Amino acid sequence: MKRRDPDFRQDGFTLVELAIVLTIITILAVAILKSQSVVDQAVVAEAVASIKDLRAAAATFRQRYRYLPGDFPVDKDNPEIPGVQAACRIDGANAGNGNGSIEPGESACASEHLIRAELVKGDPLSPIRSRQGTIWLVRAADSGALAAYTAPVQNVLVLSNIPCGIALEIDRKIDDGNLSSGTVRASQDNAFCTAAGNEKTMLASLAVAL
Repeated sequence: MKRRDPDFRQDGFTLVELAIVLTIITILAVAILKSQSVVDQAVVAEAVASIKDLRAAAATFRQRYRYLPGDFPVDKDNPEIPGVQAACRIDGANAGNGNGSIEPGESACASEHLIRAELVKGDPLSPIRSRQGTIWLVRAADSGALAAYTAPVQNVLVLSNIPCGIALEIDRKIDDGNLSSGTVRASQDNAFCTAAGNEKTMLASLAVAL
């Protein structure tokens, strides 16, 4: 009868050891997923807050000056908003014309109008920025939305480089959850953003009606 060598050790894991390892891996995976979910929810909350703040600032600006930021024809010699650069005053390259639409050139002055009027914080010579990126005030026709806006929406806020999943959550928070309808629209639709692997895909634009 063959005897087992007392110094012999069998390599590999026992079933109990394997179960413990799998349990640890599962716990870590769940923790990572929950952590990512918390981060994503924080990003959504911050974006929604930025959108609401800018909408409120634009509404206050219109009440105060009777025009939208950017579209406001600021007096050339005696600017109603102190410090506004010449390009954003009457006869300037990007001056507002008061027609109710924030046209491409006027869009470059919209952020300066808001910041100089002390309704938004930031560098008056730079676009408004958030952690998600630059935010522009533009006419709806220039929003880049896949589905065009119709009257009475004339102007929108545009956020660029927003992940599909975040865009959908923003839409659910402040609109109808459909990226092709309502006040929130995007450069891609729900079908694209909910397709496998597209949750992290960056959208060219996410537009929100003012």
